[in-house]
Amino acid sequence: MIDGGQSAGHSFGGEWQVWLIESIRSMEKPHMNGAIAQPARGTWLAAILDFARRRPGPVLACVLGLHFLIWTILPILVSANLQLDLAEDLALGKEWQLGYWKHPPLPWWAADLLYRLTGSVEAVYVLGPLAAVLCFYGVWLLAREMVDEFSALVAVLALEGIHFYNFSVVKFAHDQMQLPFWAFTGLFFYRALVRGRMLDWALAGAFLAGAFWSKYAAFALAATLALFLLFDPWARRAWRTPGPYVMALAFAIVIAPNAWWLVTHDFLPFHYVDERARTAAHWYQYVLYPLQWTASQALLLAPAAGLLALLYWGGKHQQPMPDEIASFNRRYVTALALGPFLVTTLVAAVLGRLAITMWGYPLWSFAPLAALIWMGPVTDPRQLRWFATAFLGIFLTWPLAYAAIELGEPFMHDRPKATQFPGQIMAEAISRSWSESYDTPLVYAGGTEFAVNNLAVYSPDRPHVLPHGDPKLAPWIDTSDLRRRGAVLVWEEGHPGARLDLWRETFGELELQPTLVLARQTWHPVKPARIVYAFVPPRP
Repeated sequence: MIDGGQSAGHSFGGEWQVWLIESIRSMEKPHMNGAIAQPARGTWLAAILDFARRRPGPVLACVLGLHFLIWTILPILVSANLQLDLAEDLALGKEWQLGYWKHPPLPWWAADLLYRLTGSVEAVYVLGPLAAVLCFYGVWLLAREMVDEFSALVAVLALEGIHFYNFSVVKFAHDQMQLPFWAFTGLFFYRALVRGRMLDWALAGAFLAGAFWSKYAAFALAATLALFLLFDPWARRAWRTPGPYVMALAFAIVIAPNAWWLVTHDFLPFHYVDERARTAAHWYQYVLYPLQWTASQALLLAPAAGLLALLYWGGKHQQPMPDEIASFNRRYVTALALGPFLVTTLVAAVLGRLAITMWGYPLWSFAPLAALIWMGPVTDPRQLRWFATAFLGIFLTWPLAYAAIELGEPFMHDRPKATQFPGQIMAEAISRSWSESYDTPLVYAGGTEFAVNNLAVYSPDRPHVLPHGDPKLAPWIDTSDLRRRGAVLVWEEGHPGARLDLWRETFGELELQPTLVLARQTWHPVKPARIVYAFVPPRP
């Protein structure tokens, strides 16, 4: 095993105690972090930088706290209706299945558990920012085992430039759920290689399984770690120890229930992915699709890359130390930063598929850290000020842009959005109509995804959902009980997913109801939502 010495950091259980002791010491006597030069004094920005150099831990805590509060409260204030993914979280999570036709279940379980604890549908807005903050903390823990704490802080702050961690994080679902599991898998795998402790190996396996419980895109991370174990000369030594086998065992134990579900349900989520990804129809698309995917990821990374460029462009920075542990660190973090992207790109190219942009969601958490490790600490106070100024601009601009788009878009053009949808009014109207017709609670609902999920979330009866009106996608539903109790089918007028002929074959007689014409929840008038629904009458 590698003797990481001081760079190996402290044990995970003692992180907060160490931080507290170091904070108290820093209050008694300011200390220097690494070899980073003292910023020029005399301005508020210089004072912030000076404090950040001396106390990176408290600064990180402040940034993460603000990040969590802003991106939790902001969407609640500006969104009149739940995001599309949040409605799906609550509609399906309550079924507590070991798997679903679309994805693994962990994010939906988390949403339902939070709803049960709070009784508020808006509580789910907590989950996305919480996932991002936990991811940031995992990156910080790994970074400070490799670089000084100020550089570790910079590696985390640069992630604010990637909208996956802020602008998009409010749409909590499987992409967002992956973030902390990827970060902590990377952390514990590194500790396992450096320290050789069996607990770290087991935790690496458990967190990797958690990533699979979140989304099967974790195969890219698993493949990267396996290849690193096989080909890195230092990591390869671990095969002589029980470590990799302990990791594999921990992974197998944690993932086993979901793996059993996949086998017994014909690997349904893989069929879903197969249907979503566009397939190459011409030879040139085998070249074009990887280029399109790469360009989409480069565009998403551009603000973070710009932040890092401000640190290094034309300035002074220390070259990394050429010692053995530093070389290993560079190889490891580079593998984490680029390996999953390359695996995803290669698999998609071989299969002739256009990788979806959002598949890049968990891939880039370690990218700024990799850049810092290769380039070394920054020594130019002017460039630190540039970085700090740009970071503050991004940190403030993203929320303002989010609010402006949510509230101002209807003034520019009429585009239906999930957050404008009259979900609660629709659900109350349909539930009331059902109750008046049959004097019984609404137990089952099907139809197009967004409409039926809103009905399930906002209806006082909270009916069970048949996605797409297809009982095969809802094994939690007893079809004989559905015939006895009846159901509602709901869809937006003109929606291509409304399959009335198939629904009649499945459910029999459908009693169409008057179309609901409901105003969308905007500050500027737009076209109303037109909701069509039909009753499947109860047959006691």
